Amino acid sequence: MKTLLLVLLATASLAALTGCNRSFAESTASAPEVAPAAHYKAGHGLQLTPTASKFIGLTIGEVGSRDIGDSKAAPAVPTAALLRTVKGDFVYVSNGGWMLRTPVTVGVSDSAWTEIKDGLYEGDSIVINGVQALWMAELQAVNGGVGCADGH
Repeated sequence: MKTLLLVLLATASLAALTGCNRSFAESTASAPEVAPAAHYKAGHGLQLTPTASKFIGLTIGEVGSRDIGDSKAAPAVPTAALLRTVKGDFVYVSNGGWMLRTPVTVGVSDSAWTEIKDGLYEGDSIVINGVQALWMAELQAVNGGVGCADGH
């Protein structure tokens, strides 16, 4: 009886660990291959499908100059474009449909704009909205994770 109970508990644990609200049998069954919404290439960054770009609300803009605090005509980006991680501050630079996470040095900031002291030039094309979603997609691609929506 104890052996049967252990087998049942082990089977239930496998079903619970597969994630995405699917049982172990469902997750191991062959499913049609679904094209990924993002493609990652080292040195180029991420490239999203048009559907994925629209879904995350991806917006592209340019680095401009603003008066922020005591800094006059400083290169600046909207604060929403700034990605702050434990590894540092970044901005996604857009180039030919690819979004490359670029390290930046930030200066003063107000509620809407952040000064960029190093890492970008005025006129650079950057991602303004959808930065957090790009970061999650990059982490998934680089670390080999598979999302529930990837059909696996």
